[in-house]
Amino acid sequence: MAAELTKYAIWLLSPLGLWIALTAMAGLGLFGRRQWRARIMVLAQLQLLAFSLPWVGDTLLGQLEDEALVMEANRPLPPNVDAIVVLGGGLEGRYDGVRALPDLNDAGDRVWQGARLYKQGVAPRMVLSGGLFQADPRKEAEAPGMKMFMLDMGVPENALVIEGNSRTTFENALRTRELLGEDSSNIALVTSAFHMGRSVLWFEKAGFTVYPVRTDIRVLNESRAFWEWLPKPQALDESTIAIKEYLGRLQLKVSGAYETGGSQ
Repeated sequence: MAAELTKYAIWLLSPLGLWIALTAMAGLGLFGRRQWRARIMVLAQLQLLAFSLPWVGDTLLGQLEDEALVMEANRPLPPNVDAIVVLGGGLEGRYDGVRALPDLNDAGDRVWQGARLYKQGVAPRMVLSGGLFQADPRKEAEAPGMKMFMLDMGVPENALVIEGNSRTTFENALRTRELLGEDSSNIALVTSAFHMGRSVLWFEKAGFTVYPVRTDIRVLNESRAFWEWLPKPQALDESTIAIKEYLGRLQLKVSGAYETGGSQ
């Protein structure tokens, strides 16, 4: 139940969630005088507009990706670790009667990078960690689809450890620890660059020594024509992703992970 409430709270604090909440409250007259309702309506529109600007999305998400770059440079991956851990989020599972095969999404680099690391001999085992939040029984969790991808890439089945029940990064870390046991402490953690900082902290809290392997780089700091700086849905998506990560950091701070995380 706590995981579901967290998801709803994060949505409510996202740009679109705030816009809906503020607009609804102003429309229902919950802010008293008409002047205040008008101000709240303007505020709702302005924050949605601001988070839809490419430079805002790039700035928010770019800070997270730059942090992952520094982490990766400060913790170079050794020739061998105990396991590769690939976090879910890179594909959509099968759906009975609609989608016969899993679909890679825009974070599909995660599974591709995991396969590359295994082929390079970095670790003898690979954990595929990806569960399912939806209640629809026809939709498959991510982990089986990740397994199918790895098998197609030539990774042997006996090297794969499947974790298909986690719904959050916190659960990814705890269940991976349960599956690997106390003997496996050094891991190569594969996830999107924007997600790396929070993931490392949770996995360190679970007792792992983490070597980050970032992928799915989204902010390139490229030159753009004027019209490319106008508001667009992709920028709103970047802003929303970044805000979710920053709120996740706040949750980590409240839980004490910043203070009790690993030494690296």
